[in-house]
Amino acid sequence: MKNWGFYRFLLQFLPAKGKINVSDLSEADARAVESVLKAFCCAGASLCLFDEAGVTGTLSFGISHVPNTLVTPDTVFRAASVSKFVTALGAMKLKEQGRIDLDRDVNTYLPFPLRHPKAPVTPLTLRMLLSHTAGIHDGADYNTGIAKGVPLTQLLKGDSFTDHLPGTRWEYSNFGAGIAGAVMEAATHTDFETLMQETVFRPLGVTATYYPQKVQSDLADAVRILPRSKTPNFNAAERRSRPLPPVEVNPEKHYNLAHGNLCISAPELAKLGIAGMTPGFLNRESLDEMRRVIAPFGERAHNLSQGIGTFILQDRYFTAPVIYGHQGMAYGAVHGLFFDPEAGTGFALLTTGASEARRGVLADLSREMICVLMGSHDDDR
Repeated sequence: MKNWGFYRFLLQFLPAKGKINVSDLSEADARAVESVLKAFCCAGASLCLFDEAGVTGTLSFGISHVPNTLVTPDTVFRAASVSKFVTALGAMKLKEQGRIDLDRDVNTYLPFPLRHPKAPVTPLTLRMLLSHTAGIHDGADYNTGIAKGVPLTQLLKGDSFTDHLPGTRWEYSNFGAGIAGAVMEAATHTDFETLMQETVFRPLGVTATYYPQKVQSDLADAVRILPRSKTPNFNAAERRSRPLPPVEVNPEKHYNLAHGNLCISAPELAKLGIAGMTPGFLNRESLDEMRRVIAPFGERAHNLSQGIGTFILQDRYFTAPVIYGHQGMAYGAVHGLFFDPEAGTGFALLTTGASEARRGVLADLSREMICVLMGSHDDDR
């Protein structure tokens, strides 16, 4: 939707519903968060606050399934593009282990060639793919082909490349981030799900998966708020009923995982936020490398820049000089993982549907939640 002002006007007429459950969260924070969730017509949400030592508070709100299955801290969500930050954690760990090189030509890993047609001799790298600077584009072929499982090499023959050359500018691409996962799989000779379990999730004690069929607890639906979905846009039951793919190394098919298919609860996502905020899982050099500006978002959002799988947010509305993390928006759901390394605090927010209004890239809901939980200049808001 382009007319966000009209969208925001319509939102005020939607009912603000939801039951709230809180643990270890101050009454003031709980009231502020509940007010934001209701203001943005959130259908359901799970919020987890954290610091360098661990989780400091949780809040559950609304429903995970129509009509009355309530969200709990154990509810699992499809995290959408927050997955890209988690993929980057995996890539950085593999780099520390000497198993991949972020600046190596990906053609040395892949079983098929990957080149931008306008720059046939320019190597594409994992750093480019993870920072949306590889010149990969989410074209019509990708948007229709991913649902059908069209092989990666077939999509590369279509409208999957930008008009600009690789390495020259930023253009957000789910396809490019998905290809990064395929490269990691090919480089390690390990299927992406197993690779992330062994490299990231098990070492951190995190329960997560890229396959809805493997989720053991409640997996939430996702619905669009305006216009209101009559049926879930992300139907958890339908996704779980699909046959589980075989465990195999298959970069041609596994480009559809790393960009947005992570299934995880908010407390488990908070563990990954801590791993990306505080040295331990990764060393200080790797964390600094993830947070280093590679490209600005430009006209899309003057307050945002891109690191390795990481949004770098500098905005006068926030007291923190720089906030890092990633947003996810898909099927009507709005998710976010954001942290302030200087203060050593952050939050993970997963929803079943909320207002998708935004100015530029960052959703209004994400922006307001950052203001409430990480400080704001009240006179500027």
